[in-house]
Amino acid sequence: MLLVHLEHPSTRAHWIVEHTIGRMLGVPVRFTNDVGAFRDAVGPRLSYGTAPIDGALHVPWSGALARLPAHDPPTGLVDDMPVLFPVGASFDLFAAAFFLLALVDEQRCAARDAHDRIPSEALFTVRSGLADRPWIDRWALDLGDRLRRYSPSLEYTRTYRHILTVDVDNVLRYAGRPWTRALGATVKDLMRSGPGAAVERWMVRSGLVRDPFLRGLDRLERHAGDTSGAILFLLLRGDGPHDHAVEPDHWPTWLHRFLRHDTSLRVGLHPSYASSTDHERLDAEISTYERRLQPRKLVSRQHFLRWRLPDTLRRLAAAGFVEEHSLGFADRTGFRAATCTPFPWYDLERDRPTSLMLWPFAAMDSALIERSGLDPDGVTAAMRTMSDEVRAVQGTFVSVWHDRYLSGHREFARWPAVFKQVVKHARP
Repeated sequence: MLLVHLEHPSTRAHWIVEHTIGRMLGVPVRFTNDVGAFRDAVGPRLSYGTAPIDGALHVPWSGALARLPAHDPPTGLVDDMPVLFPVGASFDLFAAAFFLLALVDEQRCAARDAHDRIPSEALFTVRSGLADRPWIDRWALDLGDRLRRYSPSLEYTRTYRHILTVDVDNVLRYAGRPWTRALGATVKDLMRSGPGAAVERWMVRSGLVRDPFLRGLDRLERHAGDTSGAILFLLLRGDGPHDHAVEPDHWPTWLHRFLRHDTSLRVGLHPSYASSTDHERLDAEISTYERRLQPRKLVSRQHFLRWRLPDTLRRLAAAGFVEEHSLGFADRTGFRAATCTPFPWYDLERDRPTSLMLWPFAAMDSALIERSGLDPDGVTAAMRTMSDEVRAVQGTFVSVWHDRYLSGHREFARWPAVFKQVVKHARP
């Protein structure tokens, strides 16, 4: 148990200290505002304030936690680590971590791309280089080492994990599609690939051959045991220019059974393109998700990573979701909030913590293949680098894949081998 004295107690201070020490280091925390009792206490102690207290590790207070900067925060270098809010030879670790984890920059950033997302280059973590490594985790580990020097009996624990996630944007490639769409696609098959693709399409639709995109589920199930857990995020709409999924009413019966009862996989919702701003649409998809898939936990990742602060996260929290997995980049690898440890979303506008856990991901196949234009060797190397960065701090490596690439079907033939190599390299 670590006794913590807060010179300036607040909801923010309790939340960020509890997360940084309690969740990230696994050290139980007890708070006190009584300086006398703190001085007399026996055992590991930490003070967060303007001046050190004898016998306790000191984290300097900069004032930034109470008065967040309107623009980019001041930066510095301490023990070869980039930091925020430098104070003398040290820095205000808790204000720095709060600024990043409360997504202060995300909430104030007005820049948007063609899909109404914040462009990665507009984010402070990218512009400052903090997105390249999980710096908050490194700050926390450094704090843990300093705590042990003050109190050798104190131990902290962290465990490396790989959570493998798959965005199921299609579910099926040929089966379950409307007849009119299938006929139009057949014409394109004949023009682009010849009769073989057209014959395959209709053999699948007639039930003679299994849909090729289901191979991705086979591969995921086969390798799930090499990870710390696997999640399928299912898109349940196919009625828009960006939503191409076969809807649940057209799934084969065995697929419903598989998704409901396979204990090696968790099933999450992949809310459709417009759902981040269309509340009625989101509510309808949540209802379908709960009714048809009967998930053990409500978890989500937004399609195209489209989400708005604070509205999207508030809607999910109010609906009972316990995990949200959209915190990452659509065009690069990296750590959007400079961490690889899940953390509870702090509603900055209401200035209070929530129970909705945000799970940052570090690498996504489509970002590397479609946006960065990497070949299989390049994608493999980039994914491995991210897993190594996370392993170095004993954090949680969340990788993102898509059903089309895992299928290995036709134009996606090169990617299952990449998946296999990355899973093997990132194995806990």
